[in-house]
Amino acid sequence: MGFLDKAKAAATDLAAKAETALGSTGLSSPGAAPGAGDVDKYFHDLGVLTFLELSGRPASAEDRARVMGALQDLDARGAIRSFALHTAPPPAPGMAGAVPPPPGAAAAASAPPPPGAMGSAPPAPSAPPIPPPPMGAPPVADAPPAPSAPTAPPPPPSWMQGGNV
Repeated sequence: MGFLDKAKAAATDLAAKAETALGSTGLSSPGAAPGAGDVDKYFHDLGVLTFLELSGRPASAEDRARVMGALQDLDARGAIRSFALHTAPPPAPGMAGAVPPPPGAAAAASAPPPPGAMGSAPPAPSAPPIPPPPMGAPPVADAPPAPSAPTAPPPPPSWMQGGNV
């Protein structure tokens, strides 16, 4: 038996094991619930019927009842594995995992003041004034000392010098 024959036998064996494993979890197409392959077709038909109705075009009530009945039957048998939207827009950059603000919070934060409120009252102080240091205490430096002299840059890496390492 040549190498390719052994590889083909191993691939066939692996495919059989994978089919058995998928069949036991309910993810396999051949071993799935009857009609499970039709779920996408019925969802598509429901979407077409809904689009026709919402765009003011005629749609058959009998077709809608047939499609809804089939989807309800598939759902009762557990053939619909996911109700996730496939065309949902991705989150805005930097917003993945971020919690959105509560409804109305953004509008309240950006709302302008009512008319006549400008200049009617002075703004509240943002922080209390800092008290002076106690008598006899040494003065506190406000800024860090400036560097005494500029430092030289580091030498270039050995691979840039052209030497044998």
